Amino acid sequence: MSLTLMILLLLLYAAIEFGVGLLFAWAFARLFRVSLSAKARLGMASAWAVLGVIPPVLGIHGGW
Repeated sequence: MSLTLMILLLLLYAAIEFGVGLLFAWAFARLFRVSLSAKARLGMASAWAVLGVIPPVLGIHGGW
């Protein structure tokens, strides 16, 4: 697999993780009935994306 393709796949994975992080921030706000600012939601989504991308970058794969 070429380096360019691997970088593109990692960027796609990071974008998906960011979307999941936004969903997590929304669910957190709804669950605890709090109002999160846009900056807080983006911060939570960014942290989720960074933590989600670290294992693939390090070559750690989940599984059995």
